[in-house]
Amino acid sequence: MNKYLAAVLALAVLCPSAAAAQRKKKSDEKEFPRATAWVQNMNEVQQVDSGCFVYALPRTVLRLEVEVERRIFSAGPYAAYAEKYLGVTGVQTASSVRYNLSSAALSSYVEADVQHLYVVQPVGSMSFSFLKMTKDGLMLLPESFGQASAGRSVNAFTSADRPPLFTGMAVDAMFRTVKPKSKSKSKKIPVDTAEYENMSVEEVEVPASISQQPKTQAKTQEECASEVAQLIFNLRKRKYELITGEVDVAFSSNDGLKVALAEINRMESECLSLFVGKTVTQQATYSYDVAPTPAQESYDVFKFSPEQGVQGMDGRGRAIALELRSEGKYAAANVLPAKEDSSGFRVRLPDVAQVRLLDGKDELQRGRFWIYQNGKIVSIRVEHFLEK
Repeated sequence: MNKYLAAVLALAVLCPSAAAAQRKKKSDEKEFPRATAWVQNMNEVQQVDSGCFVYALPRTVLRLEVEVERRIFSAGPYAAYAEKYLGVTGVQTASSVRYNLSSAALSSYVEADVQHLYVVQPVGSMSFSFLKMTKDGLMLLPESFGQASAGRSVNAFTSADRPPLFTGMAVDAMFRTVKPKSKSKSKKIPVDTAEYENMSVEEVEVPASISQQPKTQAKTQEECASEVAQLIFNLRKRKYELITGEVDVAFSSNDGLKVALAEINRMESECLSLFVGKTVTQQATYSYDVAPTPAQESYDVFKFSPEQGVQGMDGRGRAIALELRSEGKYAAANVLPAKEDSSGFRVRLPDVAQVRLLDGKDELQRGRFWIYQNGKIVSIRVEHFLEK
């Protein structure tokens, strides 16, 4: 019994000393005034007073920009005679349009999450360090809510894009003049003679009518192809003579010879395109925004077809998708979710995800991004944001 009494008395003596030491330690520290403020979700507030301010939790939006190349090929009108008159084989005889994904780029931006808007109502005279809160990405103030439309670029193909045109080049005209055949014909006509009582019928030669004029007739396609092929060979011969000096032509300078050769090359290329065809390449840029959610790891963005290009998800083609693999940044950390504390700021600790852009099984682009909405929401006391 005496032993227990001695222990109680010793505890009574030690406790005041420990409490005094604890109070002394606190008196050495620089204390901040305890914050008094109300932090509530916007959905729970009926009226926002003039002294309040609103902030939002950030949300990451992934932006995908792809460049698409369209190649319009127009077959030459004389493609069927390329091998016969030029010796060129394997010429495409049908026009076509093909699309190709030339490049892709992934980026991200932060916008306000409208599902997590909060109203802060200070009580008393408090000075908050807004710069610190926004700099660390913990919250977005109203002037930063409209970042979603920044940097978006779209340059799609239009119906005004026309296929390439051909310029027919030939030495002779595309038509020939056909003269009518002038041949005299004999026919029987009645001849009235006064010497005889009855009319007799005789054969009289009547000349062809002088009203028959020469006719214009279009040349056949093969004839035109033959003339254009001959022009190509003539141009090549002329170019060879200019380069080797076999033709006596005086140019004022070397630039004159360059201009002449450039014009011959242009004419030869234009004539050759009548056989091998023409190709026009056009570029377009498409932009897509995807806001990930914690419950989903794969997102089909659009469909692509080499024959039809970029299509919606209801179109035909293969799907172009975004795949997110979370790194679980806070999986091992003992981070508790935000409590229902009316005097604490709700902030987001973002997660990190590996993002891949996939064309079927082929990887087009890869990146590592902060994903705010896939992280955790925690509550931080107001006094952490008070200015000293």
